[in-house]
Amino acid sequence: MTTETTTPARTTRRARRSRLAVLAALVGVAAIALGACSPEEDRAVELVNADRSRAGLQTLPVNIDLYFKAQSWSGRLAGAQGLSHSNLAEGIGYPWMRLGENVGYGYSIEQVHNAFMNSPGHRANILDGSFNRIGVGVTRDGAGRYWVVQEFMQERL
Repeated sequence: MTTETTTPARTTRRARRSRLAVLAALVGVAAIALGACSPEEDRAVELVNADRSRAGLQTLPVNIDLYFKAQSWSGRLAGAQGLSHSNLAEGIGYPWMRLGENVGYGYSIEQVHNAFMNSPGHRANILDGSFNRIGVGVTRDGAGRYWVVQEFMQERL
């Protein structure tokens, strides 16, 4: 009897959580589709995809989890006024095979992107053909510097 009375309640809670998770994902996708990304974040994605296209690679669509993770981390970096990498897997709710991250700062999005492309490790992330999703976060600090975080994912399809 105990099982019969608790199972429907658990099922109801589980169903409610599932509906909330789907709703949150839809709101996030809608936010990106409606331009919730800043012009600086859009520009950073454009620069990555332009270099990937020139290299004969597929362009990367924005992934909502990666976007929110990157945005949050860029804010932390700007607040701390220092560079560090995040826990790559933290906050990623999609099935993934590989993750990568670039972090940097500068006085323009182009300056940061050029620094990434002139660094072998950062360039390798940008031009890694196995990555199929991206999220970019940009925070501008009081001194006018842009703190840029690029999150890359090879999603398990």
